Amino acid sequence: MKKAAILFLLFFFAGSLSIAKAEQVNLKKITEIQATNPNVLIELVTPAVTEAVKEEHGEQAMWKPDAITKLSIHNDHTVKPSKRWYEIKMKIFVQGPGENEKHVDLVIASIKTKADLTKAQSKENLSDATVRVIEFIHDAQ
Repeated sequence: MKKAAILFLLFFFAGSLSIAKAEQVNLKKITEIQATNPNVLIELVTPAVTEAVKEEHGEQAMWKPDAITKLSIHNDHTVKPSKRWYEIKMKIFVQGPGENEKHVDLVIASIKTKADLTKAQSKENLSDATVRVIEFIHDAQ
């Protein structure tokens, strides 16, 4: 009986060791997945945001980007051909004329382009892009 138990355990452990294999990573899949550099997005929306800041805080207001908080892709398949646009939420530091302190505002902008924005590595790839500020939220946290 002991021999049978020992043989069973020996075959069980030897068999389970030969079955386990690590999955090899396909490097091609990894290199195909790319992310846009946030600086490309900031550079793309800068003219529209500058205009919105001037409208909200005056011509002498200065701003600088803080962070991109959200980038979302919207697809409309109810029309032919399908339409795709992107919405970007970005926090910005704003200093109005005569103000000593900077405050944080939130800008929501819409970007329409035929290019895939998630794979864009430079602004030159997005020459057909149109940017429009949808919403400007003061003193966002």
